[in-house]
Amino acid sequence: MIKITKQILKKALPFFIYNIIKIIYKFLKDYKSRNYDLLKDLEYNENLFKKFNINISKIKLKLNSLNLSYENEQLSWHYHLFIGLKDYFKNQKINILEIGTHDGKFTNFISKIYSNCQITTIDLDESDKIFINTYNRDDKKKLNQFLKLRKNNLNRYNINFVKLNSINIEKYFHKKKFDLIWVDGDHLNPQVTIDIVNSLALLNNKGVICTDDVIMDTKFKKSKYISNESFLTLKHFENNKMLKNYYLIKRIIKSNFFEKKYISISTFNNNFKFPIN
Repeated sequence: MIKITKQILKKALPFFIYNIIKIIYKFLKDYKSRNYDLLKDLEYNENLFKKFNINISKIKLKLNSLNLSYENEQLSWHYHLFIGLKDYFKNQKINILEIGTHDGKFTNFISKIYSNCQITTIDLDESDKIFINTYNRDDKKKLNQFLKLRKNNLNRYNINFVKLNSINIEKYFHKKKFDLIWVDGDHLNPQVTIDIVNSLALLNNKGVICTDDVIMDTKFKKSKYISNESFLTLKHFENNKMLKNYYLIKRIIKSNFFEKKYISISTFNNNFKFPIN
């Protein structure tokens, strides 16, 4: 809605008046965000971890050992979460599936945290039109840089990279089950719902599925890359008593004042075994 309003004002108003309005809007926006209480968001996430008996001190130490900061506002909390989930799995050897490899940075991170586990990560073939036409990959130079970075990040003994459209994951992995699934592909329907449904079919009874960039605002207007459709799908499953869902705030950052993203943590309802106090 804001983008549309900006476009209308830009066309309708003289340039200098539009710029004055833009400056005033930015000032008010910055003022409100400066007064946003980050402590409440931090407490929310940490209280959720405490509910799960996840050791926050361990998370801080592990992030620090990998030159990452627990307090970094740009670091998504799925990094914190995946360290914490090791306690849930009790350091067992598990099968992990990642839907949406992107540049392989998080895949590389998982492979270090779960060094005794096999990580399978899938993404579209680089010749796929959807792949080429997103994230500026139609630029040959940028594409080559991206592929080089991804190759370096995936060069780990416990990473298996599969070029596959995630619409086919259930068929491709029909003889395999996973204990931990990270859904970070297309965030729009129908694909995001297909990914969640297929992931549930591949999930072990006591497994965990986590979904990135969940928007819980039911009035949210979707953009090119993000929507509230994953939340609506997860909520539907929970309403039908199939899943139990929890939501972690993605980043502890001032911009949460305007738009808050979450990471979902879900298991089958009858097998929800997090050690909740």
